[in-house]
Amino acid sequence: MTTLLKAILAAVVGLTMGLWATRAMLADGGPFSSVTIGAWRVATKAGAIDADPYTRASLARSGEVPLALGEGLQLVARADDAGRPLDPRCVYRVGPHAPTARYWTLGVVDPKGFPIENPAGRYVLRSSEILRRAGGEFSIYVSGMAHAGNWLPVGAPGRFALVLRLYDSPLSATVGGIEKAAAPEISRESCV
Repeated sequence: MTTLLKAILAAVVGLTMGLWATRAMLADGGPFSSVTIGAWRVATKAGAIDADPYTRASLARSGEVPLALGEGLQLVARADDAGRPLDPRCVYRVGPHAPTARYWTLGVVDPKGFPIENPAGRYVLRSSEILRRAGGEFSIYVSGMAHAGNWLPVGAPGRFALVLRLYDSPLSATVGGIEKAAAPEISRESCV
């Protein structure tokens, strides 16, 4: 009887540890098929047929429909370039350039990936609508308070992430081809 109890206890402990480890991997997005470019993280196989099980489970858990590899890429940043988590009480400057793409959007999302409600009703900025300097460089300010120029409101207090979607990008087939210099910088300007 004690052998049976030991076997049951070992099975329960093994199952618990396995479920905990899987949950921990999914909460972070999993390191198996992602590339880090500065503060940005790209799930390289999110829209691919041969996506690894952790990527598939993460997408199923979130309900997100990823861009197919031929359509584009999604870059996500949860911290600034100094590695500090994004804080809604701070003002961030994103820019001065973005990776090559026919069209791109920059949005603010909550930890689950949903757009954050804000009084301005603005959820993304599009590459076609932003103000640029003479050389094509830009600065987008992300903050809870209105800001002059290209401003993307954060909304309610709490953790948030920035999502840069590149559409019809030549880089979608070679995600590793994005150089750190091509990714937008995320610098913290000030905090309240």
